[in-house]
Amino acid sequence: MTEVRFVATCNAPVDVVFEYLDDYRNVVEYWHGMSSYQPVGEPDQGLGSVFEAVSKVGPSTLKSTIKTIQWEKNVRVAYKSVSGMDTSTSFDFAVVDESRSSVEFCIEFRLPGGIAGRALEKTLEPFVSTAARNTAENITKKAEEYYAARRPGSGRGAADLPK
Repeated sequence: MTEVRFVATCNAPVDVVFEYLDDYRNVVEYWHGMSSYQPVGEPDQGLGSVFEAVSKVGPSTLKSTIKTIQWEKNVRVAYKSVSGMDTSTSFDFAVVDESRSSVEFCIEFRLPGGIAGRALEKTLEPFVSTAARNTAENITKKAEEYYAARRPGSGRGAADLPK
């Protein structure tokens, strides 16, 4: 198993950052390498929601079906793959102060055992690490843009909010 963690600090309150990250329509904006992320049935948010994901990690295109296994508003969201590459992903939210928050992003992946699996895991690890770091940077940037667009006096209406 390989685990990669990063922390993104955002100039936005925790409830706004959670709202942005919890909306599946935003995933391809902030998740580095994600090309498609679509709900499978209902619900499309919260505990038990299921998504089909397609991402590019280094030289590989990976498809997986993931399920939301933990969901606590403004605190934590965790996902586990139910098909495709064996992954676990979590976002842990924390208040820094009234206008700032942090998100700890963790992804774990496991490949089949044996020499070939270990070799592939070592090959993919740098790509996953880079993707996770870029995802943390994207979270900071996109959540702050989302917050700025929502603030009173931004001159933007709901139709103008980032998707």
